[in-house]
Amino acid sequence: MHEDVADATALAVNRVLDEFLATLAEDVSKRAFKRLLFGKQTLGDVDLGYKPETYTRFNLVEPLLTAIDLEYQLEPRSTDINRDRWPDIKLTSSAIPYIGEVKALNDIDSGREEIKEYLGIDGFIAPYGVLTDGAEWVIFGPPDDGGRTSNPVVRKRCSLADALKTVALVEGHWEEDLLSSEIRATGIDQIEAFPRMFHANELDAWALEKMPPTYRAEFLSEHESLQASLDGVWE
Repeated sequence: MHEDVADATALAVNRVLDEFLATLAEDVSKRAFKRLLFGKQTLGDVDLGYKPETYTRFNLVEPLLTAIDLEYQLEPRSTDINRDRWPDIKLTSSAIPYIGEVKALNDIDSGREEIKEYLGIDGFIAPYGVLTDGAEWVIFGPPDDGGRTSNPVVRKRCSLADALKTVALVEGHWEEDLLSSEIRATGIDQIEAFPRMFHANELDAWALEKMPPTYRAEFLSEHESLQASLDGVWE
């Protein structure tokens, strides 16, 4: 990812966090605002008037995906399969497909079994899944020695938790200085790291590198049209 593009995208991520915090500050009490940013409660513990997962997706997750130029499809379906639950998102701008599950802020652990289940749905070709609550982002995929039927494991993670705290302080969403210099430094690093990790080309290059060799051969042989799309991701 070119440095100028990375800098501009990091600024876009910062704006999204700022706008989310402004919205959150209007919708919850000052006490709840601080407790949410320090992980002391989940968004589901707050009366928002509608589903906390929807609030998180609409106000934080989708704007972040847009900020880093990731295109996506909401609630993807697999034809000829009857299910009550489906993933929330499918990334469509990466050559290798990823599905995504969004949980309420600070409630990411409740989605671990769901994302594993979704990765096993017949008809989906996505070998990787992204689980997020907006602050924490975790990529699940096959283990190093696994294949299509393997139990997905955590392969990569990225956090914006300290970034949210840092933007809250810098942009004046709370008055007192509650943060250590370490948290602030980590917050800045997180804002810069997020677009580098989730840029479409980075996702593709990482997926190919980490995909188990036998699974890579099987996956690309079954989806030969991806090969042309993947040209250049190693450059």
